[in-house]
Parts: sequence; structure tokens; C-alpha cells
Amino acid sequence: MAKLKGIIILSALLCFAINLRAQVSYSGLQPGKASVTQANGQVTLQNNVLSLKLAAGSKLSLTSFRDKVTGLQQAFVNTPLFELTLADGRTVTSNEFSVGTKPQLVDGNKIVAMLTNTAQGITVKWSASLVDDDNFVKQTFTFSAKDSVKVTNVVLVNLPSSAAIKQVGTVDGSPLVKNTMFFALEHPMSQVSRNGKTVSILLPRQGALTDAEPLTLSAVYGVTPKGQLRRGFLYYTERTRALPFRQMLHYNSWFDLSWVDRKLDEASCLARIKTFTDSLINKRHVKMDAFLFDDGWDDNKSLWQFNNGFPNGFTKLAEATKASGAALGVWVSPWGGYDEPKLQRLAYGRQQTPPFETNENGFSLTGPAYNKRFRAVTTSFIKDYNVGMFKFDGVGAGNGANGASITYQKDIEAFLKLINGLREESPNLYLSLTVGTWPSVYWLKYGDAIWRAGDDTGLAGNGAKRQQWITYKDGQAYQNIVKRAPLFPLNSIMYHGVCIAANGLPGKLETDDKNIADEIWAFFGSGTGLQELYADPNKLNTANWDCLQSAANWSRANKAALADAHWVGGNPLKGQVYGYAGWANGTGVLTLRNPTAKTQVFTVNVKDVLDLPAAAAYRFYNARNAKHPQCYVGRSFKVSLAPYEVKVMDAKPF
Repeated sequence: MAKLKGIIILSALLCFAINLRAQVSYSGLQPGKASVTQANGQVTLQNNVLSLKLAAGSKLSLTSFRDKVTGLQQAFVNTPLFELTLADGRTVTSNEFSVGTKPQLVDGNKIVAMLTNTAQGITVKWSASLVDDDNFVKQTFTFSAKDSVKVTNVVLVNLPSSAAIKQVGTVDGSPLVKNTMFFALEHPMSQVSRNGKTVSILLPRQGALTDAEPLTLSAVYGVTPKGQLRRGFLYYTERTRALPFRQMLHYNSWFDLSWVDRKLDEASCLARIKTFTDSLINKRHVKMDAFLFDDGWDDNKSLWQFNNGFPNGFTKLAEATKASGAALGVWVSPWGGYDEPKLQRLAYGRQQTPPFETNENGFSLTGPAYNKRFRAVTTSFIKDYNVGMFKFDGVGAGNGANGASITYQKDIEAFLKLINGLREESPNLYLSLTVGTWPSVYWLKYGDAIWRAGDDTGLAGNGAKRQQWITYKDGQAYQNIVKRAPLFPLNSIMYHGVCIAANGLPGKLETDDKNIADEIWAFFGSGTGLQELYADPNKLNTANWDCLQSAANWSRANKAALADAHWVGGNPLKGQVYGYAGWANGTGVLTLRNPTAKTQVFTVNVKDVLDLPAAAAYRFYNARNAKHPQCYVGRSFKVSLAPYEVKVMDAKPF
């Protein structure tokens, strides 16, 4: 009965996810119904927009990939499906593997085959699938070996070299793009390699293939509408991420109750839940999704056990958040946190029998003893306190990395395996993956948002300190995300939210209504789903609460357009006008900010700014004004922005 109940819940969640994924539109001929066929030694996967053909005899090999809308075709001549580099430097390709039996059609949208190489003792379960309405074919490979076989590289994408093939993004886990086609190995640590004849995407490996620990990886071949690479790739990302884009408006205790010199306690946390529930949820009818309690709930000398300020654990907090209609969220650091608390946790870990394993950055999830403790703690949060949100802070190579060296691969993969286990416990978990990530979309196969990189808080440019803080965090997003990974969705960035609190830099920022309103609207206008309020409610006046109400409810009402959030304008750190725009179902949103002390004029070309498939005239309305007056109309117009002005607008077709 319990198993049946679980199946019903999972089915409901999947239906929910499928419906929500439609919020990102495919702005071209719709992919439509998928067809997977096998005839005359050829396998074909196709729909309205693409076709992938493979030769399937005693061997399995690619024949062609075609964009059916533009007619662009990528031909393959004896190109293997995969290549394995062995420890001794030899390369074994799929051309050296035999197909055991005729590939089998499964569920109408997937073809499956078993490939074997008896000389190396390696077996590969291969499948290729195409789902209705998808703009990509996914190939999945599960490698195993009867005896341990050390593999140092796995290549899953191999293309003939061409000047038209570009790597879009400078970080690991970036795709290759050729005109309207894209190719990727779906792992955040994948890398692009070029030699004279080929361009490939590979994953470096440390471990060996075994039957006990098989390696499963996937690759995709996809297409996008002409001139719509970003949105077409976003459509693919939305359909393959762990859960669809969603908004998670929540209180975070850092800078407020949580700080480096103190510990949290039950009474203070309950007081924050009550104040936000009274002032925002009940009085102003704003839905809050979670209350997250950051560093400070634990006893540093116990390692992820409660300090004595929580005699009931999180029981009373869980009851209070449930009563408010929100989830309970918790900060936990895979590598042990920061500063003196981290040193105390590490000291405790070294005293255990066996000691908790470490690497140069702190605790290591690769270690069985520490992994067991971390897994037990996070699982108990879900089971005992119905925790619905985790902020995982600190893994792998640390802050601002372009990737992680092979040294950290096992640690990162242990982290990803842990996440998969937690999602089995609670499929709807919201996971913020912070320090240690980089802007590869393949982090979103596991978590919901990643860190923008840079310092938690900082100042840049000029003007009031709060204006400098806005410039700093948006500037970090520009240089660390937009420039390094143009296809990473801005809807999934941890910016460090709205900061109105007493500790750290936020305690030095102006608290006048104008500056606070600018920060609130600039933040919600960014489109991110990770909506963090690092706010001491006692520092908020009526105008601040009302502003939060307006901006949060505007964001909720425009969720579909904000799912498409993309960068507009220039570099905040150079004083250039910048902002965010999004478009869905014919309507759009646009946020513009002037980060300087002088008036600036910005030209809005509607097609370019909203990234429309075709030129069109739109009406733009002032979203910050309760009466929503029209302020601009047309296909192109100039916007004058006063010093430090933040304009937020709704756009409707003319």
C-alpha cells in the first residue's frame, strides 16, 4: 500500500512538472509528436524539427543529424557513439563493440541496445530517446566491466572539425553549437576538446568501470529555431532540469539572527516566522514559500547536531512554518562551513573513530564516514521535520571556479549522488547549490539554483552604499554568469537577495525608503526563482512592507515571463545601463537600471530586448505604479533613466 501511495504521489508530481515546463515556449515550428522507428538496418528518431539516424547492424554508429526546418545536416562517416581512453593510453571506441541482439523499441519513444567488447570485458547499455515536444534526442550510456577497467576519459560527442562549431561558454559543462544545432555531454564537469580533425566533448575520469559501480552518462543532440538559440536552449534546459523553474520566496536568517559571532535559538526563529506571517502573509496576502535558517543552528563540537538553543530540534519551527503555508529550510555545508566554526567542526571530525575524511577545502563527501553522517543528518531533516529546502554551501573547488579539477570529481559526484538520494525521499525539494558550483546548466539536473560567485556582499561604482551594493551583486552576475555562460538561465541564480539587516555590510547600508525600494524592485526584476529576503523585520517600516508586497506579487503574476529572464544592456561595473527582460505567451517584462550619478538614455529595440522571434510593436506599462500607466509604445523607443533609477515595466503586444 505504501509503495502504491508513493507511485501515485510521484505520478502526480510528474504531471505537475510536465504542465509547468510549458511556461518556457518553443518560439518556432513546434517539435510535435515523436517517432522512433527501426527498419532495414537503420534507426530513426524524428519529429517536426529534427531527425537523428543511426546504422544498426552488428555495430551501432551515427549516420546523420538534421534540422528539418532549416535543412542543415550534420553527416557522420564511421563516427563512433563513444570513445573510452584506458589507463595505458589506448582508445577503445564503439566501433569495437558488437551489438548483442537487435535493438529493442521501448515505450514507443526509446531504442535500447546492449554493446559488448569481450577483449576489454566492457559492456554498454545504450539507449536513444525522443519524447513528444522535445527539441533534442538524448542518448544514455551505462558502462560496466566484469573486471575493474580504469578509464581516464569518456567521449560522448564527436564532431568533424568546422569553423561553424562554437563552444558557447567558457566554463566546464558548456555545449557546442553549430548554427541552429547544439550538442552536449550532460555533466557539469564535461570539457570540450579540439584536435585537427574533430571537436569532441569528454568527461575526464578517475575511477574504474566495474559491474558493482557502473557509470551512467548522457549526451544530447538538439535544435533551436533560427535566431532563437538562447530561448531554444532554455526550452531544452527546462525540460531536462530536476524540477521546473519555480519561485521560492523565503526569509533567510543570515545577516539578521545568524552571524559569525552567535548561535541561533528556537525562540528567535519562531519570532521571525510569526512576524513575517503576520505582516506579509496574512496582512498583505503575499505567499511565502519557506523560512530558511542559516549557519548557527548546530553545535560546532557535535557536527550537524542541534545546539542547546533547540531543545526540540526543529519540531516547533516545522509546526510554525506549516501553519503559515510555507516550508522549513536549512543551511548545511558539505565541506564544514567557514572560519572558526569550520575549524571547530573539523576538530570534532578528527576525533571520531574512524575520523571524518577531509580534503584541502574541508570535509570530503567521498569519505564513507563523513558521507554517512552528512546523509543521515540531511535525510533526518526531511523525515523528522519535513524540511523542503536546503542551502548547500561549499563543495568541490570553491568560489568562482570555471570547473573542478579531476581531484574533486569523486567529491562532486558523491554530492550529486547524495542529492539524488534526497530527492528520492522528497521529490519536490528546493536545493540551492552555492559555493563550489559554476554556471553549467547541468547543475540544474540536480539543484534548483547556483551561486553567482564573488563575495557575499560588496560595493562597486558610486552613489549611496545601497546603490553600490546593487551594482556590485548585479555586476558579479554579469561577469561571472552572463559573460562566462550565455546560455545559463538567469532564473536560477542565487544573487544574495534583498539585504536589510544589522550585521556585516547590510548593517552599513542606507535604510531610506527610496534606496530600499530600488533594491527590492531591482532584485525581483532579475527574474530569479531563488527569492531571498535577508531581512530583519524590525527594520522594515510600512512603506518597505508594502513595497515587498507589490514587487513579490508582481513577480508571482509574471512568473511565466520571468522564467525567460535574460540580460539586457551593458556592464554595471562600467556604469552602463543594464537590466533584465523576459517574454512568454505574447507578453513581456523589462527591468532597466542606471547605476550612475548622471542621467542616461537607453534605446529599447523591442525585438532585441524581448528576444522576439519577429519584430513587433508593444505597449510598456509602469509596474512600480499601482495604476500601471502606459509609458512607452512602439517597436523602438528611447528611455531616459535618472541617476540610480530602476524602471520595471510590463509589455503587451500593440
